Amino acid sequence: MNVRLVYYSLATRDMSLLDVQQILDVARPNNDSLHICGMLCYEQRYFLQALEGERADVNELYLSIAEDARHDEVVIISYQEIDEPMFNEWQMGFAPASDHFYSLLSELGQNSFDPSELTAEQALKLLQRLSESPE
Repeated sequence: MNVRLVYYSLATRDMSLLDVQQILDVARPNNDSLHICGMLCYEQRYFLQALEGERADVNELYLSIAEDARHDEVVIISYQEIDEPMFNEWQMGFAPASDHFYSLLSELGQNSFDPSELTAEQALKLLQRLSESPE
């Protein structure tokens, strides 16, 4: 059974683009070996991420991610069974802050990026729209 888990967390320090790239360099091959796909965005020390795949694999990966010392205050926004993955073209897509990112936030009624202020639907819509962006 496939699931989608969406969570956010707060980085324990400011992360550079190089820091995030190093996370992606490890996550992408790991996710590929587990047949997990997803999308990640990072801004203002917040991570927002969706993971999709087989329930046991997503659960195990999430527990590993939650223990990572680079972030804390890890909060699951949604966890649901899915028929088809939304992010199947991405072992782990990444969307940095951009004009497009802030435009999407504005469309969702947000002035700044604070995932705790997003509903589960808004968080997923933001990640989906970012994954479709050519930027």
